[in-house]
Amino acid sequence: MPYSSERLLRLVQGEHTDQVVDLENQITGRALRGSDRAFEELIRRTLEAWTRAFGGPNYQAVPGNLLRRIIAAARAAASRLLDSIGERAPAALTDGLGPALALGVRQGGEFVRAVTGRRRRDPRVPSVSRALRDEARRVRDLVAERRDRTLHLLHEDRVSRWSHMLAGLGAARAVLPAVRAHVAWVVNTALHEGLQAVVRATAPLRLWVSEADACVRCLAYTGRTAKAGASFPGGLSWDPRQRQARADGVDGPPLHAHCRCRCVPWDDAWAASGVPFPLALQREAHRSIGYGQARPSESRTARLRAARELLRTEPDLLPAVEARARRALRTGSFAPAA
Repeated sequence: MPYSSERLLRLVQGEHTDQVVDLENQITGRALRGSDRAFEELIRRTLEAWTRAFGGPNYQAVPGNLLRRIIAAARAAASRLLDSIGERAPAALTDGLGPALALGVRQGGEFVRAVTGRRRRDPRVPSVSRALRDEARRVRDLVAERRDRTLHLLHEDRVSRWSHMLAGLGAARAVLPAVRAHVAWVVNTALHEGLQAVVRATAPLRLWVSEADACVRCLAYTGRTAKAGASFPGGLSWDPRQRQARADGVDGPPLHAHCRCRCVPWDDAWAASGVPFPLALQREAHRSIGYGQARPSESRTARLRAARELLRTEPDLLPAVEARARRALRTGSFAPAA
C-alpha cells in the first residue's frame, strides 16, 4: 500500500536525511580523526609558552630567540596537523564515494516503493565518475591553502602579540569546518547522482525535496518538478534580496555547502493518499518560512523578508502559518515553537 504524504515526508526528510548525516560523519571522522582536540591542545601549549616567556596574553612579546622558538614550534606543530589531514582526507572522501552513490540508489528505490506500493528492483549503482574523484581529491588543495595561510601569519615579522599568534593558529584550525563542508558537498553530490539513476529507470520527473529547516533558497525549490535531464529555474529564493533574475538553470542539489536537498523520482500519476506529495512539500516549506525554522547560520532578517514575501504571494496559506508569519512581522521576531 502506498505511503501517505505525511509518512513520505518522515521517510525523506527524516530517515533518509539522518542516513546521509551518518555517512558524512563517518567520512569526516576518518578524515579529521582527533584533529579538534589536537588543535585545542596546540593552542593551549602555545599560550602556556607565551605566558611563561612574556607574562600572559595581554603582554607584548620581546623580540629575540625566545619568540622565534615559540613561533617555530607553533609553525611546525600546525604544519604537522595540517599535513596529516591533507594525507587522510582525500583518501577518506574518495573511499566514501561508492557508499554515497549506493545510498542514493537505495534511498531512491525505497522512495519509489513507498510512493507506489509496488516492489521494484533497484537499478545498478553507477560507477564513480572522474568528476566526483577530482572533487574528492580537491580537499587536498583546500588543506594546502589553509597551511599556506597559517605559515604566512605565523612569521616572526608578523607576530608580536598573542592575538597575532592566535590568528595564525585560528587559520590552521579553520581547516576543520572547511573539510566538513567539503565532505558534505561531495557526499551529497554523489548521493544525488545515485538518485538520478533511479529517476532515469523509473520516472519522467524529478521532485525537489529540501530539509524541513532548509534555507530560504532551498525552500523555494522544494515541491517543484523538472523533467529528467532538464534543469530547474535558477536564482530562486523566498528572500527577494537573494534572488538572481538572470541566473542559469540549476541541475539539482546540492545548492551550497551542507545542503542536503535531493531530487526524488516522480510521476504525476503517483497519488499518495491524502494531500499530494508535492503540495505537502510546499506546505512544509511555507510552515518553515512562517514559523522561522532557520538554522543559526541564517539571519533573522532574511527569514523575516521571506515571511513577508510568503504573505504577499501565497493566498491559500494554512491559517496557523499565516498567523505565525503575520505575528513575526508585527513583532520583528519569530515565536519559539510550542
